[in-house]
Amino acid sequence: MECENCGAILPEDAELCPECGQPKAPVITPETGETPDVPETPEAPAKKKVKWWQIALLSVAGVILLLCLSVVVYWGATGVQSFDEGIQSIVKLVTPRENNVYYKDSYSVSDEKAYDKRDQVVATVGTGELTNGELQVYYWTNFYDFLENYGYYAVYYGLDYTQPLDEQSCKDNNGTWQQYFLSGALDSWHNYQAMALMAQEEGMTLSDDMKKSLEELRSNLTAAAVEGGFASINEMLQADMGPGCTYEAYEAYMQTYYAGYQYFSEKYEAFEVTDDAIEKYFKENEETLKTSGITKESGNLVDVRHILVGISGGTKDEKGNVTYSDEDWEACRAKAQKLLDEWLAGDATEDTFAALAVKHSEDTGSAENGGLYQNLNADSGMVKEFTEWYMNKDRKAGDYGLVKTEYGYHIMYFSAAEAEWIRTCREEILSDWSADLLKTATEKYPMDVKYKNIVLGVVDFSEE
Repeated sequence: MECENCGAILPEDAELCPECGQPKAPVITPETGETPDVPETPEAPAKKKVKWWQIALLSVAGVILLLCLSVVVYWGATGVQSFDEGIQSIVKLVTPRENNVYYKDSYSVSDEKAYDKRDQVVATVGTGELTNGELQVYYWTNFYDFLENYGYYAVYYGLDYTQPLDEQSCKDNNGTWQQYFLSGALDSWHNYQAMALMAQEEGMTLSDDMKKSLEELRSNLTAAAVEGGFASINEMLQADMGPGCTYEAYEAYMQTYYAGYQYFSEKYEAFEVTDDAIEKYFKENEETLKTSGITKESGNLVDVRHILVGISGGTKDEKGNVTYSDEDWEACRAKAQKLLDEWLAGDATEDTFAALAVKHSEDTGSAENGGLYQNLNADSGMVKEFTEWYMNKDRKAGDYGLVKTEYGYHIMYFSAAEAEWIRTCREEILSDWSADLLKTATEKYPMDVKYKNIVLGVVDFSEE
């Protein structure tokens, strides 16, 4: 028998066509003329349509599940200890950050990234651009200046330089010490760059001495690298100022520094503080000055230069105390006298005395500054014999001599003496004038910083 629907051959006992699945045609019984009962074919269940809002709910549920998993992973990676702390960290993560020094919690990166990003521009002032490499020079110079000024007292400010700076809080800026030094570095560049542009605007060029220093920069750094045991200038610079610092970055720093410094220095030296201006300042600020113990009867402040020739030789006792013989002291005096005679045989000016002090003085606190100590009085804490020499009421500018103290012999030069109230008022006037000059320059040439571009290489002091 054939299927009337598809023509396939049907087995005799089949109720459904094996090909199309339809029932075979009913057979009319000749005896009765009736159609036999045929079992009904079960209908396939109807497909239900998924409504749009159900799809949306499923999608949202999936996103929420993924977000929850991400949050758990993020909390675990950042060491979150509580639900509230976790929520705060998420809020902080998604809140847009302002473009300021707090843009990043840490600017420290790997050595490779610091080097790769060394030429990326992070700030502009007028036509001047600051790269990451140059920024590191300003940043680490700012750091070293802080240590030089405060030394071991840095710990009292909460700074442990042997630990990462981006992990230590600094109360002065409500951030980290890294953010503190970074802010200072950017301000320094802004100041120098703005004044350099002012110099350019006024047609001011570098002095011959500064040009010569720049011309000799590479050879001087090469000599320093060799002396320090480094294979190259870059190796030396990167040891001190991070892997992003190169010779080119340091040279750019020196060019900007020289141009800005020269502009400021020339303006400063040309500014005259008159006696009338000093008198006026004193009258306007007399009460404030009095609270600092400064009146017109306060006495003089003294500036002196000295060259220390330290005593050497001697013998130690069992407790480590050193005793010097008359011969030791005479040898020390003779050496000091020889240096004094050398100075007197030349121009015998304050400048030549300062140069001699830089070369020969054994006082590490003043040698680099030409042996200069300023603003001294009877209570400045200098050794007795030293103080007695410069506090002599008959002492005048240009006086010189030898003074013996427990440290050896000092070749003395009396630089200046001035009433304390006059000097204080002059310095305050100059300070205000300097601030105004700087404000004028930086307002004329504002700084634009892209904090997201800033990266800092790491210098490890943990073993120092």
